[in-house]
Amino acid sequence: MANIVRRAEHWKQFSTPPKTLASYHEPGWEFRELEYGPGGAWDFVSTKLHIASHLDPVRQRIGPTSAPFLLVPPSAAISAPGDCLAGAWEGKGRSQHILISAGFVATAVGADIGVDAVSRRRFARIREPDLRDQITQNLLSTVSLEIKSGNANGPMFLQMLVAALVHHALDAAASFQKSDYGSLSPEQLGLVLDLMDRQMAGRPSLGEFATLLGVSIQYFCRAFRATTGTSPHQYMLRRRVEFARAMIETGSMPLGDVAHAAGFADHSQMAATFRKLLKVSPSHFRNSRTVSS
Repeated sequence: MANIVRRAEHWKQFSTPPKTLASYHEPGWEFRELEYGPGGAWDFVSTKLHIASHLDPVRQRIGPTSAPFLLVPPSAAISAPGDCLAGAWEGKGRSQHILISAGFVATAVGADIGVDAVSRRRFARIREPDLRDQITQNLLSTVSLEIKSGNANGPMFLQMLVAALVHHALDAAASFQKSDYGSLSPEQLGLVLDLMDRQMAGRPSLGEFATLLGVSIQYFCRAFRATTGTSPHQYMLRRRVEFARAMIETGSMPLGDVAHAAGFADHSQMAATFRKLLKVSPSHFRNSRTVSS
């Protein structure tokens, strides 16, 4: 397993520094997909909520050097801040890791929590992989695919995935979790839509919206869906399309500039979104205006 907490010089004598296949960092969390060498060891204290997934079978031992190496199938592991992690592996393989700060966890669940709320688990070394492994692996793989695509869907989509990982890693029976999610009031929805419009050319995050209303990310997402019938990400995407369409129909700005003004990465992303939501390209609306004139 690749040690992404310590620097490369802290690796043991028979390990090799990992190759980074994907990497992404935000103030509250960081993700890495690594390809690690033919063998090595790790020994560190976790400082954040650490969720990891093995993508390939690997032989692994946990704890002292006297412990046996056992074959570990692709599976997931979760550790809490303060956990001491030590062991070794044999064989090459790939892994995905996400490190999440206490601040982001508190924003995601709407409360400061203790390490006892983390539902810890080790890789499937002496157990069979189960549904929890599959869910963790699917979420991490989706994060990886989004990062490798250039984060075309924006930070809101990534933060939804990270928030889902946080809730999956916590004890489902923890008392801090809220079971009653209402709708947003007209005033709250107005504040959210105003922020969306002000940030049209930017990349607003779910954390910004949740902080604005004084709620958790999970509460905001569920209340927003209950109010509008769709997720914040999809709503913002449609709002960008409406904004871009109005600019195309009423102005002469080049389509590439329209894309950036509406918060799309580039013209090709805007065109793909138009075709998906409106079934036509952006130029259709400029051509329609010309024909009408």
